[in-house]
Amino acid sequence: MRLKRIDITNAPPVKRFLVDDLSDLVVLAGPNGVGKTRLIQSLLTAMQGQKPDPVCRLVIEATNDDERKAWSQDSIDTSNADEFSRLRTTLQRNRRRKDWRSSVYQIESDRALGNINPYSFTFDAVDPFEELVPWNLGIGRLRDRFQDTQQSIFRKIHARRTQIAAQAEAAMLRGETTLALDFPDPLAPFKSAFSRLLAPKRLLDADPRDQQLYYMLDGNRLPISTLSSGEREVVNVVFDFIMRNPTDSIVIFDEPELHLHPELNYRLVQTLRAVGERNQFILITHSADIITASLDSSVVFVAPPRDDGSNQAIPVREDDKTNQALRLLGQSVGIVSLGKRLVLIEGTASSLDKQTYGAILSDRFPGFVLVPSGSKGLIRSFSTLVSAVLSQTIWGVDFFMLCDRDAIPPHADESAMETSAGGKLRILKRYHLENYFLDEHVLASAFEPLEKPDSWLRDPGRIRLKLEEIARETVPYATALIVAARRREQLGNLDLMVSNCHNASVDQLSALFVARARSERARFAGVVDETDLEAEVRRVHKELEESFQGPEASWRTAIPGKVVFNRFCSLANLDSGRVKQLYIRAAEAHSNEPFADIVHIFEDFGKVTN
Repeated sequence: MRLKRIDITNAPPVKRFLVDDLSDLVVLAGPNGVGKTRLIQSLLTAMQGQKPDPVCRLVIEATNDDERKAWSQDSIDTSNADEFSRLRTTLQRNRRRKDWRSSVYQIESDRALGNINPYSFTFDAVDPFEELVPWNLGIGRLRDRFQDTQQSIFRKIHARRTQIAAQAEAAMLRGETTLALDFPDPLAPFKSAFSRLLAPKRLLDADPRDQQLYYMLDGNRLPISTLSSGEREVVNVVFDFIMRNPTDSIVIFDEPELHLHPELNYRLVQTLRAVGERNQFILITHSADIITASLDSSVVFVAPPRDDGSNQAIPVREDDKTNQALRLLGQSVGIVSLGKRLVLIEGTASSLDKQTYGAILSDRFPGFVLVPSGSKGLIRSFSTLVSAVLSQTIWGVDFFMLCDRDAIPPHADESAMETSAGGKLRILKRYHLENYFLDEHVLASAFEPLEKPDSWLRDPGRIRLKLEEIARETVPYATALIVAARRREQLGNLDLMVSNCHNASVDQLSALFVARARSERARFAGVVDETDLEAEVRRVHKELEESFQGPEASWRTAIPGKVVFNRFCSLANLDSGRVKQLYIRAAEAHSNEPFADIVHIFEDFGKVTN
């Protein structure tokens, strides 16, 4: 299930809060005292009640067939008593400890944890993952439920050993000398998440008799208690989340940045989003980093209440004026506190860049921290970029930069630029980052869980034809972009400044300016010569048309992918942010490797030494 609409009235200090068309990631931001916590309390109260809440009206859409069948429709309006009753039946039922499906899960701001009491094992080792637990366990305080999580882990290990022994004994009685060890490691998902969060630290196997979790670092076996407070907090949050394994659920996370280093906070959110399927995350935050990294999704500022009772919900999008102010929050010299090796991500769509690179790289390059750089203007002043940033070590921090192909000046020698920057600048092989989202096989896999079997969005061949059709229609626009950029580079700025004018008379100065103007006019005329311009337009257009020929499909590199991808998403009737997340998830399990170029770039960054 997914919240589509929130409509709250008179929940002091909130007077009116209305927001619609919410995505899989919702960020609620705003100053203290405006009512963000009260909004969350209203949401939880409405979903835990016995009847429709007059303060909070929700529209919740189904994300799987079981929900649609139970509701007899695609969405629920909680203001309708009959519809609310169906939602209540879905939400308020006990669940298996490790199967939090079609539910609500909360991670509140109070995440302090006390001591964990040891569990006394009995002779009969029941699988704790299969036990039924109260439906609202996922909404209670984390500090109260984490003991259940840790004890369940050791109980599961103990139960697994008991099952292995029982099957081995049964096999011996049957006279068999071998046993098929089909007993998955219950710690596997916890180990994977631990590495994703805290690499190079590695979670070790556990012994129920000890009831203590250990990790390995630099050859040393250390207890979890030796982690920093922030590291312990994210491990506790993620382990509890993995234990419940939410799917098709609404996940409410209050102040994920609390007590955490910004990069660890980012890894925490990414790790949670990788667990389960079709979950919707609602983050309440003050973090500028989370806000700027989520602008492809639903970012909503909660404004102070107004006397006229007008809507306090202010949506923030990638292209609005408020976004320009948000960008400034992450561009101060304070970014040096994020890590020792910072990778500046070029482009105004920095939210997409960071989410994409973070999902692709996962825990493979833990030494690098991704930092949005604001816009592609830096690369236009390449010498300044190299001398002021890439060639410097500021307060012990090294800077790298990765940018889209459209950021480099026309006719520039890319290899020479990368070499002159000492390997700290790399340029994508494709026009836009979105060009890496155009693999028809990965797209078909991404849409498979959402579409009916006969849908064109599940057919790689039909997707390819549609992408090519869109790309061909984009050729004129791409031609215009390329030709205009080349001419603009050749033309440069109008320069009427004269030389040798010291002590010149006014007549001499006038003559110098006239001569300079004639020179500039001649230079401009050469750049915009009509015959030459027409020839270049035809040449570039032909090159782009030819990119559709042959098996290599080089149009995926040459055509602006942002335009093609966005139009494709429009035809698929889904917002681009959601499709990107689906694509990234599908790419992780797909035989194709659409992001291999990016992985190789970071491998090369890792080889750079000062």
